[in-house]
Amino acid sequence: MPLYSKIRVQVDKDLADIMPTFLNNRNKDIELITKSLSTGDLAGIESVAHKLAGNAGGYGLADLGIIGREMETSAKQKNMEQVQKLFQKMKDYLANLDIEFI
Repeated sequence: MPLYSKIRVQVDKDLADIMPTFLNNRNKDIELITKSLSTGDLAGIESVAHKLAGNAGGYGLADLGIIGREMETSAKQKNMEQVQKLFQKMKDYLANLDIEFI
């Protein structure tokens, strides 16, 4: 069961042209994290999560940034179970994201 129902986020209309690229890059992050999880590469997860934590807020997605920060911390602590939970939370968030440009 997904953690989220539809998540409506209002984002500045000036980001409308670059938001698709940002979201496409998050799909690439999902692929990278999936691969890193399968190989136990926590450093790789930490790196991806660090970038997510730093970038998401600038796109009006503060909650996604928090997920990234928590995932980064969990990877540093080598807490694979928590990393997996946060990864699922990230995927659910992105799958249910409904952006309204204002």
